[in-house]
Amino acid sequence: MTNTLTQDDLTRIRRMFDESAIRDLLTDYTDAVDWIDWQAMDKIFWPDAILDYGFCKGDTAAIMPIVVSLEESYRRRLHMLGMPRIHLDGDQARADACSVIVARTDNDGGGVDDIFWGRYLFTAERRGDVWRLSSLTYLLNLLDSRQRDSDDRDGPVLMADDLTPDHPHAPPKATTN
Repeated sequence: MTNTLTQDDLTRIRRMFDESAIRDLLTDYTDAVDWIDWQAMDKIFWPDAILDYGFCKGDTAAIMPIVVSLEESYRRRLHMLGMPRIHLDGDQARADACSVIVARTDNDGGGVDDIFWGRYLFTAERRGDVWRLSSLTYLLNLLDSRQRDSDDRDGPVLMADDLTPDHPHAPPKATTN
């Protein structure tokens, strides 16, 4: 019995590694936004990446300050992606992932929860041996905004308030190359 890998086997293995690297970028993106770890974005996006959130579009240098200001205004952030569909084409890929985003804004009452249902369309590029995102487009399906009736910040469980890279429960830094 021989254990020799065929060229087809090697191609499938390479594809699995590439898809895994792209999935890592997507999870690193949601972690970076939720935990407001803006330094991680340098390992997620190519410097010339184009970001299109609908209300603003441009390269990372122009758009990231807007994203930072918006996300840091929320007391809580939760960005969830569905399992992405990844289409590889050599050194380029497109990842399509549905999303649910919940963001809490404080006010004198219990706060306001904004819930966004949408879809992220990502383009990734491999440059050298490194995959990073070269574009992001967000498509909104539905937005719901709800005033909370009570303040749950002192609730019986740990609340996901004020997440930062210095938070005691922060995840390890992104490991994407």
